[in-house]
Amino acid sequence: MASRPVGSGNISFGLVSIPVRLFAATRSKAVSFNLLHAKDNSRIQQKIFCPVDNAIIDRSELVRGYEVAKDRYVIFTDEELKNLEARDDHAIEITEFVPLSQIDPIYFETSYYLGCEPGSAKAYRLLTEAMTKTERVALGRFTMRGKEHVVLLRPYEKGLMLHTIYYADEVRPVEEIERGANESAKDNELTLAERLIGELTSKELDLSKYQDNFRERVEEAANQKMAGQQISEAPEEPRRGQVIDLMAALKASLEKRGARPAEAAEQPEAKEAEEADGGRKAHARAARSSERRRAGGKK
Repeated sequence: MASRPVGSGNISFGLVSIPVRLFAATRSKAVSFNLLHAKDNSRIQQKIFCPVDNAIIDRSELVRGYEVAKDRYVIFTDEELKNLEARDDHAIEITEFVPLSQIDPIYFETSYYLGCEPGSAKAYRLLTEAMTKTERVALGRFTMRGKEHVVLLRPYEKGLMLHTIYYADEVRPVEEIERGANESAKDNELTLAERLIGELTSKELDLSKYQDNFRERVEEAANQKMAGQQISEAPEEPRRGQVIDLMAALKASLEKRGARPAEAAEQPEAKEAEEADGGRKAHARAARSSERRRAGGKK
């Protein structure tokens, strides 16, 4: 089934204008359930309840309120909000080009494929190849459904893709999160961790090997219920305990993959043990010598 466009626009930069169509690039397949009445399995209806009047009210009685302080609202009519919306002129206005590495993935929101119109194929191809060759992505503005978006255009699979991205003040500051900045890794721990990363590194990414196991179990259980069978329970996964010995955990992970921990990583640990053992022996010799001196003094 051919994809249907969800919108249209014109990529504009300088005096160049390229008509394009937007296609949804992703769709969620997450499992969803409907709420039913347990008595007769009928779909329930959600009603709007007013706690002040203690009554169910109709949607026609609703107005939109913007909260300016706790429990204080400014009321807007639909017409007032319509007048405040940005004018949808379908222009995808490019304002600058930057390397993709300057845009952190945390800013990415929604993805769209950009397809060209029949009369814009040449200009579309030219922009795609120029961005690919210069290794640049485009930042700009685009109004969609009355809302202004910051957007990013990038080459993708011999074409262009558009991402709406979050505004800077919509991303929460990371400084609020504890990230163990005062902890440091030992050289031998870092060496083993790097080896484990190397063992788990793939030459090519293949996301198709990752499946939504929960969705598959729900679908299988639903089919069994339809056939009048009992639902088979998923096997319980072993619970992992807290990692106490980091070195032991790293070594065990490497050994599980059939790789021996590097001797260089083991040497510092062996050296530490040897030094500690030597310190204990020196302390014992000093103690025996002190006892002999005290014994000689008493004579």
